[in-house]
Amino acid sequence: MTRIRRGAAHCRTSDCFEREKLVPLIPYALEFTCPRCGRPAAIDAEFGTGLGTSQQYNEVRVYFGFDTTSRTYTDLAHVVDESFVGQHSSYAFFTPLVRDRAEAQRLAAALLSKLNGERLEQWRARARPTADELRREGWRIAS
Repeated sequence: MTRIRRGAAHCRTSDCFEREKLVPLIPYALEFTCPRCGRPAAIDAEFGTGLGTSQQYNEVRVYFGFDTTSRTYTDLAHVVDESFVGQHSSYAFFTPLVRDRAEAQRLAAALLSKLNGERLEQWRARARPTADELRREGWRIAS
């Protein structure tokens, strides 16, 4: 189950002076009324989803730069862990609160670290056999 902790609200009333102005909702609320016109505002939550079936994530994409007029994300920051070989999963995270690319990059790196957590550290700490050890075990090594 996904726990939503943060989000943003914005007024959609056409004649309101606060129209399209993002208001952070921390902690997240299911209802918000515009302080200017008193009408219910549109609410957009931060959320993330895994893309793929692997337990390990080699990429995190953070969609940011929320455009309140079209209700779409205008920019993307991603972090890739090149140490994984083969097919692994990606994670997409959507946040209306981040406006800066540097902040989105930091968020993507933190999410990648948190998602893989201890499994990644255990995998990296595991001793990998050298080519000579593999040859002694009977493996043929491609040149």
